[in-house]
Amino acid sequence: MNLPGSNRRWISLAAVCLGAFSLVFLIPEAPEMKPSMLATELPRWSGDWTGETVAITGRELEILANDTSFERKNYRNFVDGPVPSVLVSIVFSGKDLNNSIHRPETCLRTQGWEFVEEGFTTVEDAFGGQAMPVKQIVCRRARLDDKGKPILQPDGSVLFDWQLLQYTFVGHERVTPGHYGRTFIDIQDRLLRGHDQVWAYVTFATTITGKYADQGLSLGAMPAMDLEESREFLAGFIRSLMPRMIGAAGEKPSTG
Repeated sequence: MNLPGSNRRWISLAAVCLGAFSLVFLIPEAPEMKPSMLATELPRWSGDWTGETVAITGRELEILANDTSFERKNYRNFVDGPVPSVLVSIVFSGKDLNNSIHRPETCLRTQGWEFVEEGFTTVEDAFGGQAMPVKQIVCRRARLDDKGKPILQPDGSVLFDWQLLQYTFVGHERVTPGHYGRTFIDIQDRLLRGHDQVWAYVTFATTITGKYADQGLSLGAMPAMDLEESREFLAGFIRSLMPRMIGAAGEKPSTG
């Protein structure tokens, strides 16, 4: 039977719509979200270290997804004499992985930090015998006066603040220091295991006190540590704190 052209068009449109709606039943449900192995709160104390909560404000809150959660503490050691403090931050990703977690390089540069050295390294014995891979950044930033202009030393050179920062991404059972490595793990887990995971991006940052001494600044009783000594100092702190950061949901981590 030959149908008028208008009827054929309506029948074709109905068939397309029916086919589109039927595809809804073939789309898999949203993958299960596995928690990060890290605890959601940083410990108040770790050995001789005491942590004070630091508020998360400003640009960080504006650019990240609403379900992103934060934890930040500044740790000081009042027992071993005057030593640098260590700032520890954790950002827990939400369901929107594209906007809830990212590499810290972008934020550091927007804050005025100039990268002097970058690379990957490990913190030995960070997980009860296992090494933790980290991305390491050595950076400096011109110290500014009240008018936003660089502070100059008597010889006319710019006065810089120096920082040693190490970070890594901690998932449900994997640890990786690379943004692309984390993305590859997510693709594997979704396709082969059928789940997503909450990633915790954790950073450890301290000052390189020897750089201040090099600029002629008085450190008082604070030791003047060069870069290598600062690395060892930060590694010792991480070995003390990291085992206490593993949450109840976490298992023995796999690094890579």
